Amino acid sequence: MTDFLVVIVLLALLGFWWDSLGARQAARLAGRRVCEREGVQFLDDTVAISRLRLQRDSRGRMAFYREYRFEYSLSGEDRQRGSVNLLGKQVLGVELGWQEF
Repeated sequence: MTDFLVVIVLLALLGFWWDSLGARQAARLAGRRVCEREGVQFLDDTVAISRLRLQRDSRGRMAFYREYRFEYSLSGEDRQRGSVNLLGKQVLGVELGWQEF
């Protein structure tokens, strides 16, 4: 029984890790697209998780709400903070400073 429980926990962790990779990729692409559209530079080509919690989606199912932070530059010499919000792998919004998309 103990071995079975360990396998279940490991499979759950593997599933969470896999889901997180997909969500991170979705956040990175959304941040990059908004930066390109707005004519600013998406720095380091990466995002970092800043918030994670469970939340219900529009169908009432539980999903992970994630907020990712990234940095962008207006001139190439400054660093500004932006964020991408996701529910599951669905992008809810992208924020560049005071602008939301």
